[in-house]
Amino acid sequence: MSNSNTDFENVLKWIVIVILAIFALKIVATVLGIAWFLGGFLITKILPLVILVWLVMKAVQYFRSSNGTSPTPPTSSF
Repeated sequence: MSNSNTDFENVLKWIVIVILAIFALKIVATVLGIAWFLGGFLITKILPLVILVWLVMKAVQYFRSSNGTSPTPPTSSF
């Protein structure tokens, strides 16, 4: 009688473990999906904009320095 009771407890224990494992895998899959979405968004939407603004700033710096109109650093009056 006690053997069947422990078998039933083992089955219930494994069912609970499997349910918890499935729940944990769903959470991990959700986190990975969010990370994948954010990474894709940053690479395809934000990164080109950042590179474009950086290139424009470098071009402005280049043309200012080649024309000789770059600001001179302030001198201290000690």
